[in-house]
Amino acid sequence: MDIVNESSDIMNIAQRIGPIVGGLFFFCFGLPFTLVPLMMFSDGAFNLEDPAFTVFMIAFSLPFLLAGLSLNLMGLGMIRWSLVASTDPALAPRLGKIGPERIAITEHPFPEYRGEYVRQSEIVNGRDWYRMVDSNHRLYYYAANEGGNPGWSIDDRQDTGARDWFNGGWFSTTGSTIPSGRRKWNDLDPTSWVEIEVLESAEKKSNWWERKS
Repeated sequence: MDIVNESSDIMNIAQRIGPIVGGLFFFCFGLPFTLVPLMMFSDGAFNLEDPAFTVFMIAFSLPFLLAGLSLNLMGLGMIRWSLVASTDPALAPRLGKIGPERIAITEHPFPEYRGEYVRQSEIVNGRDWYRMVDSNHRLYYYAANEGGNPGWSIDDRQDTGARDWFNGGWFSTTGSTIPSGRRKWNDLDPTSWVEIEVLESAEKKSNWWERKS
């Protein structure tokens, strides 16, 4: 039995219980505010033959209805967040096979992102991630931890893989392998291309820039 993974699962469940309980509380607390105006309407409290009284009752009950609906939506939102919230990127199980040891970004509209990237020992969001030699530039998989679309991101900032960062562009996919080859990446110049090449040998490692010159 994997004690580390079991402990992580227990902590993850414990972190979700709080929002679920809080969401149920807010939903139930707001329910009377939501139902009372509806019950008044069904019981004939709104008399259409007396417009002045009807307007008064609507003005009186509307704030309660809106307050109740707000609490209901808040509670449901907390419950939904607790059920779909993403786990720590480092805790996600590996998807697919281990990727290549080294890759090279041989074409990119921003020169600082071109170069050799090395596979790191840990995984992020179930995939390998790569960091440029002697730099913070990285290629990693973003699993929509903060919303948005999942896919591979290129960025130059330190992160665990949970943030939706892509200063160097991003490529939408749910696949487990890196998007090698020459492709169009999002949030870059529409006329530009990004090419990722797998370095399978020392010869390729030393000659990728010569083939691009």
